Amino acid sequence: MINCGGRARIPFRRLPLRNPSHPQPPPESKNFHEPTPKQCAEVKGILAKAANFPPELTDIIMDFAEYWACSVASIDYSATSSKQLSIHGGRYGEDQFLLRTEPLGLSTWHSDDEERWLKAAPARKLGEEYPREEFERFAEEPPSTLDQPCRKVVFEIVSRDQGWSNDVDTRGTFKSSWTWFDAGIDRFDKSHTSMSCMAFTKHRSLTLLLGSDEETEKFEEKASDSAEKAPTTSSIRPIWPPLKENQSEYDHQLHPTADHKIQCNRVAEQEWQHHRIEWSWIDNIDPESSAGKELEANGRGAATGDGTFLRSLKVGDMVTVWGRARFPGWTNSVQKIRVEVYWAS
Repeated sequence: MINCGGRARIPFRRLPLRNPSHPQPPPESKNFHEPTPKQCAEVKGILAKAANFPPELTDIIMDFAEYWACSVASIDYSATSSKQLSIHGGRYGEDQFLLRTEPLGLSTWHSDDEERWLKAAPARKLGEEYPREEFERFAEEPPSTLDQPCRKVVFEIVSRDQGWSNDVDTRGTFKSSWTWFDAGIDRFDKSHTSMSCMAFTKHRSLTLLLGSDEETEKFEEKASDSAEKAPTTSSIRPIWPPLKENQSEYDHQLHPTADHKIQCNRVAEQEWQHHRIEWSWIDNIDPESSAGKELEANGRGAATGDGTFLRSLKVGDMVTVWGRARFPGWTNSVQKIRVEVYWAS
């Protein structure tokens, strides 16, 4: 049902502002060259060797050509017994974590806990960020010298609302839709690893006092293995959605937030709708402008067109997708989610 894979390809050029919405998904694109992050690194090496370019210039050339590495994460609820996921408003579970992408640029990192990976990050405050250089061992090559490596994110969503509405003026539009999807950000917490080491030290001291050398050796071996795999899945912390003041609960807003809303469903539409939404790091749309209002009319957050979200992403960050529904009677039915994250490698 869930697939997280890594691939890369030369992406499409920027799409028109209006996002297509179709009852049926469009045919899959074919005949694309799909280099892996390793192949991207090889191309950079060829450029550097052939022309004796410094790394900074090689990065600029790769970026200008839009030769970007790509990771893909997807979930398909049509493969389940219910054929869909239903998020009901006005009750527990109206805010649901759906998907997490792989850490940006960390093409050789793998989750050490698949069950935890498929769930929302624990509602805990981020203690300490990892220095960028510590992520280098999880990339095919040292991360790009560019300050803002994420170049594009493409969301593909197949969904619909409950299929009926008492308001005839909003039927078939995105106006007053109370079922939607948000994009969030997760980040690794380095202080979690430090705390694990402290716990290990305390445990070791205790077991030595009790004379359990065998147990200490087993625990030490396990802790050593864990340190080699750091950062761990258990160290993932949410950057967005935000936390409440008590720092132990998510603060899910009642209304959609203009800078995180990926897409809302058409009101009272019974057919499955296919939405393809593209965010670029060079987007520069003022949410108060006519173009920003057009985004909103097409079901997007008006502030998602200014590029801020992508420019805020750092190496190692993960993009999350949340499904929302508000008020009794509103249902967000989800069939498929697919997210492509492109970065300058």
